[in-house]
Amino acid sequence: MQVSAYPYHPVRERGTLICFLAALFMHMLLGALLYYGVRWHSAAPEGVSAELWEPIAEAVPNEPAVEPAAEPTPSAKPVEEETADISLQEQRRKAERAARDEAKAQREKQARVEAERKAAQREAQRNALEAQREAGHAQHQSELARLRAQAGGANPNAGTGTSGKPSSGYAERVRQRVKPNIVFNEDISGNPAAVVAVQMAPDGSVLSTRLTKSSGNADWDNAVLRAVSRSDPLPRDENGVAPSEIRITFWPKDQGG
Repeated sequence: MQVSAYPYHPVRERGTLICFLAALFMHMLLGALLYYGVRWHSAAPEGVSAELWEPIAEAVPNEPAVEPAAEPTPSAKPVEEETADISLQEQRRKAERAARDEAKAQREKQARVEAERKAAQREAQRNALEAQREAGHAQHQSELARLRAQAGGANPNAGTGTSGKPSSGYAERVRQRVKPNIVFNEDISGNPAAVVAVQMAPDGSVLSTRLTKSSGNADWDNAVLRAVSRSDPLPRDENGVAPSEIRITFWPKDQGG
């Protein structure tokens, strides 16, 4: 065996002290954590105490038990209120309808009163016109009587020709004289004719009028007779003398002349 001439020296490790200190610190830290952890879990929580008590009611001898009052049904009040609202609305609608009916009846009453007033006014005007016409007619009759007395029974056809008939255009002249005095504003069906016979004095004064043919409408017939009376005196014929009698036809829708 060969022995080396040089002695053996082992290699010295570096950082051994630092590693040892680090391992020691970690073991101490781990031990502290285990100690405090076990102590925290083993500690008992502090208790909370409370005293519960209830007063004992004294017994009242021979006192009857009082039954609690029955509470109203919660749903009854809303139903009653709803019913009251419906009844109030119905009463309001009835009152409004009654007010409308009353106003309508009042308007109709006023319209009737106004129509009656106008009808009475027209009737009064018609009566006044009739009275005036009657007065004029009476005066006219008096004047005719005077003319007859002056005539002394002379022939009323004197001067009118041997036949005593009016000329061909005389009736139309008289009709045109009478037409503006006809007052008639009513609607009439068709165009019925009314024929009037007029008796005259020689000067054209109207002695009498009569309806020889009715139109079938009394208002139109009377309107024509009144118009003839208003037209007095009538025009004379071509010879200067009026015929004793003439017949004239009038139509309500006459456009001629």
